[in-house]
Amino acid sequence: MDESGQDTRGKLFVVSVVVMAEERDDLTRVLEQIERETGKGRLKWHKASYHSRLAYIDRVIKLGLLQGRLNFALYRDALNYLELTTRAVINSLDAVDKPYNYKATVLIDALPTSHIHLVGRYLRRSQVRFSKVRGIKRDENDVLIRLSDALCGFVRDAYENHVETRRLFEQAYGLDSGCVV
Repeated sequence: MDESGQDTRGKLFVVSVVVMAEERDDLTRVLEQIERETGKGRLKWHKASYHSRLAYIDRVIKLGLLQGRLNFALYRDALNYLELTTRAVINSLDAVDKPYNYKATVLIDALPTSHIHLVGRYLRRSQVRFSKVRGIKRDENDVLIRLSDALCGFVRDAYENHVETRRLFEQAYGLDSGCVV
């Protein structure tokens, strides 16, 4: 899970959530290959070249393994980032078919240790079953966090009307996508 938009002071805040189950290892290998082949590599979305970003996201949104697993929430004029981030996680988990005895592991990019218990409290209140909440310190080291970062950047670029990005977004999510898709 990743977010983008605190730099806008809440004017536009995007949270992305990648929901995975037992296909995680297969997906990791495929995503690393896509990163290499498109030239995006391990770079964050905004540090990769425009061409690499488009090639990467185009390949990713077409992956069968990710159908219904790439979720995002878009908020406007809001500053309660932690609560909104957790709400996006809850909505994403609710939208995915889960095995009866699931327990989610929630990984959040740059989540301070002091906020882990707050996220856990929000999740428990919403009756989300989870085994742990953890902050990821260096998003470049985890391919799924890099994917989440790319999804945030992709959604943000699309909503800021970057022409080619908007076209790919409409192809993936439709014309008027709302909060969690």
